[in-house]
Amino acid sequence: MNMDATRAIRQDHELLRKKLTILGSALQVAPEVRFVLREMSFSLQHLLSDHARREARALELYNQRLPAGSRVSPGRDHADVQHLLRGVNELLLGGMRASLSAVVTRLSEVIDRLEAQMDEQERTVFEFLDHAEPSPVDGAPRERDAEAIESSMSANEILQRFPQTVPLFERLHIDRLQEGYDSVDEIAWHHGLDASQFLEQLRQAVASVPAKS
Repeated sequence: MNMDATRAIRQDHELLRKKLTILGSALQVAPEVRFVLREMSFSLQHLLSDHARREARALELYNQRLPAGSRVSPGRDHADVQHLLRGVNELLLGGMRASLSAVVTRLSEVIDRLEAQMDEQERTVFEFLDHAEPSPVDGAPRERDAEAIESSMSANEILQRFPQTVPLFERLHIDRLQEGYDSVDEIAWHHGLDASQFLEQLRQAVASVPAKS
């Protein structure tokens, strides 16, 4: 069984479900807090975008082995949710002019659709990917490739796969116990960092210090 094929997107699903749960609670408890909804919606959009790219890469490796007529088009499953999120974020950028009822309705639809899509994918595509043989074109996973670090990855995943990043996390006083399950975007937000610069620092840490064999 080849579990590496779906490990990354399984972890994405865990993070996405966590965000959807928090977002759902926010909609019920304090839907009038525009700033909170805006931050959560933008964060979800970034995470989903990164997930769609990872999903496309995984499917590209294995799609050719799917039965005729059953191939999954990369990005197809989440395109509608991404479109909804972009619309929500455009509304929220309007500040106080944004219709909160429209925002709440669309975010509720995002939660329902994305959860349904992940449920279906986990029932169908994941099982096939777990048992399929990797495509000989791609070769072994590039664990040491700095570009493998993406903004939706959790601190724990990065530290486990890339121990070269430990000094950076320590220098920035990032608490692994408290923030281990947070993504790069979330950690940057909590610490007042620029997310893109923090991501680049992580990648540079991996590129500059070879992993121990």
